[in-house]
Amino acid sequence: MSSDDAVSGDDIEALALLHDPVRRSLYDVVASRGGDVGRGEAAEAAGVSRTLAGHHLDKLVEAGLLESGFRPQEKKGPGSGRRRRCIAGPGASGR
Repeated sequence: MSSDDAVSGDDIEALALLHDPVRRSLYDVVASRGGDVGRGEAAEAAGVSRTLAGHHLDKLVEAGLLESGFRPQEKKGPGSGRRRRCIAGPGASGR
């Protein structure tokens, strides 16, 4: 194994996060969608509460395993609400 192929301690810690079954399930949901996924959508697909999903998704984003951003609002003007936070797999484009 060359020095270019070496795995860093940060990489190992990030992968260790996936040992948790809830985090692994959420990661699989987001990665399999191939695009942006809302926290509520990910929570529903993984069968957990939105609050629990948010906690675990934040950990995955902090570790660099997923990316986070905001969806553009579909409606414009007064009463259109706030922007929706979304999560995407690593390397996702469009933000």
